[in-house]
Amino acid sequence: MTHSLHRIGSHLDQEIIFILTPSKGVNSEGAEEKIKKFLDIIVSHDPVHYGDDRTGNRYTAGYEKITENLEGITNIHAVFNDFEKAKKVLRKIVDADLGLSVVVSGLFDKAEACCRSAGIQYHSVEHSLGIWGNKKRLPDNKTLEILTMCGHGLVSANLIQAMANAVKNKEKSAKKAAEEMARLCLCGIFNTERAALILRELA
Repeated sequence: MTHSLHRIGSHLDQEIIFILTPSKGVNSEGAEEKIKKFLDIIVSHDPVHYGDDRTGNRYTAGYEKITENLEGITNIHAVFNDFEKAKKVLRKIVDADLGLSVVVSGLFDKAEACCRSAGIQYHSVEHSLGIWGNKKRLPDNKTLEILTMCGHGLVSANLIQAMANAVKNKEKSAKKAAEEMARLCLCGIFNTERAALILRELA
């Protein structure tokens, strides 16, 4: 399964996530140039956020450091908040024919339309079954909308509430607060534009 699977709530209709994952021991050896080509396609189309969970993201490492540390088992992640832009990116990825696994993550109809626009059809679908267990211990739904943007759970509910209060008290802009939280999402699928919208709603 993918850690991008459990995003919930509002402002999801334009969001598309790409995850490049070489298979260790199968196609990872000597894959650095292919991985860099994927990253170059991503970065050239101005994603909201991107990163490599081994090195860091656009805020903590940046393009140069990520490319310097590429290995054959590097995973590259990116999130777009513009559906038309995401479709163009996927078409270029398909044309590049890298031979590496790429996950396209988003609402079913959007992910399917993105694939169809690139002339491909998905071969499998993953679906979140939601949250099970004692839901009374969970934070409120708006906080969860931001919390679930970091599939590794590195952006805490307490931090989200603190950032919402900072926005409410005009100590930070919603954009700045979202970018501070995005630094913690090592792999780079935290959507700062969507987070800023939700922070304003929380505030």
